[in-house]
Amino acid sequence: MTLRSKFAVRLLAAAALVATGQPVIGVEEFVGPLAGWKNVKRDYGAIGDGRADDTAALQKAFDDLRLHQESCVLYFPAGIYRITNTVSTVRKAHQDCMGITLVGETPAETVLRWDGREGGVMLKYDAWYSKISRLTLDGAGKAGVALAYGDAFSTYNETSDMVFQDAQVGMSMGTADHGQAENAVLRCTFRRCGRGLQTNNFNSMDIWLWYCRFEDCQHGLVNHAGNFHAWQCLFLRSRKADVASENLMVFSFVGNTSIGSACFLDFAGGHSWGSPCSITGNRIIDPTGGFAIRLGNGGPYLVMDNVIKTRATSDKPAIVMTWGDQTLVGNTYSAPGAVKEAGRFVRAGEKVVPPETIDSRPPSLPPTPARRQRRVWELPAGAPAAQIQRAIDEAARLAGSRPVVHLPKGTYSVDATLVVPAGCDVQIVGDGAAETATVLKWTGSRPGPILRLDGPSQATLRDFSFQAGRGKGIAVHQGDQPGGRIFGDQVNVSGRSPEENGIGVLVLGVEHSDVLLRCAQGGTFCRTWIRVLGGPLCRAGKPAPGQVSVFCGATGTAEEQYGVAQGGRIVVRGVYHEVSGDSPQGILLNDAGSLAVDATRFSYKTSPDRPLVQAKDFRGDLVLCSGMLLPVGTPFPARVNLAGDGSGTRVLCLGNMFWTPCKEVTADTVWQDVSNPPARAALLNSNLNGGAESGLTNGFGRLENRGQADERFLLEMLDPLRAARIWWPAEARSGVTDVRLFRVLGTADRDGVCLELRAQ
Repeated sequence: MTLRSKFAVRLLAAAALVATGQPVIGVEEFVGPLAGWKNVKRDYGAIGDGRADDTAALQKAFDDLRLHQESCVLYFPAGIYRITNTVSTVRKAHQDCMGITLVGETPAETVLRWDGREGGVMLKYDAWYSKISRLTLDGAGKAGVALAYGDAFSTYNETSDMVFQDAQVGMSMGTADHGQAENAVLRCTFRRCGRGLQTNNFNSMDIWLWYCRFEDCQHGLVNHAGNFHAWQCLFLRSRKADVASENLMVFSFVGNTSIGSACFLDFAGGHSWGSPCSITGNRIIDPTGGFAIRLGNGGPYLVMDNVIKTRATSDKPAIVMTWGDQTLVGNTYSAPGAVKEAGRFVRAGEKVVPPETIDSRPPSLPPTPARRQRRVWELPAGAPAAQIQRAIDEAARLAGSRPVVHLPKGTYSVDATLVVPAGCDVQIVGDGAAETATVLKWTGSRPGPILRLDGPSQATLRDFSFQAGRGKGIAVHQGDQPGGRIFGDQVNVSGRSPEENGIGVLVLGVEHSDVLLRCAQGGTFCRTWIRVLGGPLCRAGKPAPGQVSVFCGATGTAEEQYGVAQGGRIVVRGVYHEVSGDSPQGILLNDAGSLAVDATRFSYKTSPDRPLVQAKDFRGDLVLCSGMLLPVGTPFPARVNLAGDGSGTRVLCLGNMFWTPCKEVTADTVWQDVSNPPARAALLNSNLNGGAESGLTNGFGRLENRGQADERFLLEMLDPLRAARIWWPAEARSGVTDVRLFRVLGTADRDGVCLELRAQ
C-alpha cells in the first residue's frame, strides 16, 4: 500500500532541530578530585610521563578499587600512562567492583597509551553500577581492544567523555558467555578504530550512545549479537558503514549525522526473521558507497524525517528496502528515485529538494564538561541529617556559584527531610549510585521525602542512591514554569520487593516545564514505573507547551509501565521491558491522555486473561510502533485489546513484531478491538516471528492490516514522536526550574514514590 502526500507535513521547530542533528549545547561541569578519592600518582606511585611503565601501579590501584574498602573513586591526574600489559578489574564476589568510578582530569591530557603486544587488550573492565570517564585510551596502532567490558555480566554502567583511538576495537561489550547491558555511552570519541563499538553476546544489549563522535573508523558500530541505540551522534568518513548489524533485536537511530561515510546503515541480509527498527531524524550527507540505508531483514522499519543528500554523480538509490515491512514518512531526498521499493510498505509526506538547500555542516556536539573550581562542603561519611542540612543551607547563601555539598562513600541515616531552598543551584554529589557507595536511607518516624527541592529549583543531584521506604525519595515542588526543565540521566527507580510495590516516577500537573528522562532504568517491583497526571490545561483538553519524555532505558516488569490520567502525556522511545515477575500486562489505559511508544521491547509473561496492552474506556491517543512484543515462558502471544467506550479513543499499532509461541496466530489473535462505539484504530505493517513452534515458514509471517489508516490519521498519530524535543541541560534562567539528576538510584516500598515531580 502506498500513500502519496496530499498536504504539507507539519514540522515543529523542535522536530526540525532533531532532523538537522543540531543539539542544544550544554553547560555541564566536572568538579574533582574530591576528598576521599584515591589518586593513581599520589597513592600508587604512577608516573604518567609517557616513558615509565605504569602497568604495575595501575594494576595495584585497580586491585584496591575492586574491594572499594577505603574509596570507590580512582582519579587520574593529567599525564601519559604507558602500559605494557592488560590492566583489569576482576569480580570474585557479588559486591566486587560495584559502584566504582575511574575518572581522569580531562581526556585531552589524561592518556593511557598501549606499548604491549600486538592485538592485546588495554583495559579489561569488570564492573557494574559503575562509571569510567574522562580518559583517552590510545592503542598506538597495536592494541586489539581499548576497553573490554567483562567477563562477568554487568548492568547500569556509564562510559562518558572517553576517547578511543588507534585500536582494532574501541569498546567491546561482553564475552562469549556473559553480556553487558544498560551502558550509557555519552560524549565519547572513536578515532581511527576498526570498529568503534561492538557487541558480542545476545545479552549485550541496551547500549545507549548519545552525542558520540566517530572519525575515520572502518565501522562505527557493529552488532554481532545484542543491540544498541544511537542518538545525536556524528559519523565522519566510516569506510565500511557507520552502523552495521549481523543479528536481530530492537534498534533506534535518532538525530544522527553521517558525512562522507560509505553508508549510514547496513543491516545484513540472510535473515528470514525481522528486527524492529526506528530510523528517524537522521541527516546523511554524501555517502560514498552504493546506498545510504539498506534494510536487510524483515523489519518492521520506521524510516521517518531523515534528510539524505547523495552525491551528484551517484545513480544509486539512497534507501534499499527489504522484502519485509517498512513505513517511510516525512523523508527528504536530494534526487528523485531515491528509494528502491520492495516488500510491503507505506510512504507518506516525503519530498525531493535541490541538494544545495540541504545543510551539509557537521553539528556541534556537547563538549566534555569543563573542570570547575567550586566551593565544596566536605561532609564526613555517614554524617547525620542535621549536619547535611547545615551544609546545604550554607551553600544556598552562594546561590549563583553552583556550590558543592559532597557526600563521600558511606550510608547516611536521614531522619528529617533535607530541604534545598528555592532558587538554589547547589550540587549535591556522592561517590556512586550503588549500595556500596553513597546511600541516603530514610529513618524518620513518618514517611519522607528524603530530599525536597523547593521551587523553582536549580539544584543538581549526582552519583548517589537512596532508600525511601514508604515515603518519597526525592520530591521537586513548584516545578512548572514556561521554559522550565527537569532532566534525569540514568535515573534508576524501583520497588524493594514483590510484596511492596512503589511508584518509580510520579509527575503531577507539570505541563509547562519539560521533563526528560534519558537512559532511565528500574521498574522492578513497581506498581507503576512512570505515571503522569495532567494539569489544568491537559484536563481541559487544551495544548500544553511542556512534554514528558523517556528516551532510551530498561526496566523490569512493572504492573503498569506507563500510566497517563487527567490528560497526561508521555513520549517513550528505545526502552526494553524485561520480564522480572508474573505480571502479564505492560500498558493499561483507562482514563485520559496520550502515550506514544517507539522502538520498545516488551518481554512479558503473557496470559490469555489479560492483554499485554489494553485501552479500555480511554479518552486519548495511543501509538505503539517499531516494537517487539515477546512472550517469555508462556504459550500465549501478546495482544493489543481495545474495549469499552471507544468514542474518544485513537490507536495506531504500526510496524510491530509479534513473537508467536504457538501456531495459527493471525491479526485477529493479536489485535482485538471490541470497543463500542468503535475506536478510531488501525493495525498496520506489523508481522510475526517465531521458532519451530510457530508453524511459520522460515519463522516469518505478515499480519493483515486492520482498521483504517489514511494518510491524515497516520501523520496525526505520529506527530508526538516527530515533535518531541531532544535537549541537553543549558544555561538556566532565573526564576525557572532547572533540576538535573545524574545517576541517581532509588527504591520505595508500598505506597512510596521514588521521584515525585509536582507543579505545586
